[in-house]
Amino acid sequence: MGSIVGALTGSTGAAKRAAAAQRAAGDMAQYKPWDVTGSYFGDANFDYQDNTASYNLSPELIQLRDMFMNQALAGPDQAGIDDGNYIKTAGRTMFDEAYNRDISKNAGKYYTDMQDLMAPGRARTEQRLANNLFASGRMGQGVASAGGGYVNPERMEYLTAMNREDSKMAFDAQAQARSERLKDMQSGLGYYGIGNDMRLDPYNDVYKMFGMGSGVEETGQNPFKIGMGLGSAAQSGDLARANAYMGAAQTRLNADQANIGTFTNLIGQGAGWVGGGGFSDLMGGGTSAPYASGGGWGSGSRGGMQGGGWSTPLR
Repeated sequence: MGSIVGALTGSTGAAKRAAAAQRAAGDMAQYKPWDVTGSYFGDANFDYQDNTASYNLSPELIQLRDMFMNQALAGPDQAGIDDGNYIKTAGRTMFDEAYNRDISKNAGKYYTDMQDLMAPGRARTEQRLANNLFASGRMGQGVASAGGGYVNPERMEYLTAMNREDSKMAFDAQAQARSERLKDMQSGLGYYGIGNDMRLDPYNDVYKMFGMGSGVEETGQNPFKIGMGLGSAAQSGDLARANAYMGAAQTRLNADQANIGTFTNLIGQGAGWVGGGGFSDLMGGGTSAPYASGGGWGSGSRGGMQGGGWSTPLR
């Protein structure tokens, strides 16, 4: 029943036209990036039906990208990795040796070496002192020492100086042993770090080559970005056009609805007139019988034209 009324009044057609207008306006307002061709970087294409997009690098960029990518895919330089591992291992060995070194043993060696170096000079100094004492007749001169007995004052002064010098040498030997140990530990750590960097350098080279190739690939997407930018710039105009189109369609829809309302009222009035007896009165029936004085269609048992019939002519 609804479809019959819609067809009679025209509301169905108006609704279809409004829906079609909405779809058309939506298509106009859709974001549509632009295809880009002829760029040095390559081309970009957009498929609005399948909602896909694609770009192609120019031959020059393809050659440059493949050069970097082939270097990256060739893998790291194994010789460089081996050299780095060798120096790294040597540095670790040097550090371990210095860390486990016996400082006292090394200090004793330094002290003994210094004594051996100074022994000839000390022997000559002591001999000159003895000769002077003998020549001057002071060889037998002596004073009481703290340890008991007598000792020559000049010789005692010489021996005291030697003891002070030996004590200083022993302290310096300990400091030297500690200093060399620390220095060797630092050197070992330095070689270890250098070797580790050398070992990783070939991998870093691969990463750099891959990054350069990726940069070229990203540069080749410039037409893609340009197309999207142009589409964004044009979207405001497309929205304005869609709004104008939708406004015109709304005006048409309003007019259709007004006409439909008028026609619907007329149908409603006609239906009310028929349902209220207007049509029956028109044909001579009803209670007032304005058109037939004989009452209805007839007074016989079956009605029809018997009895009164059309006793009074239609006015």
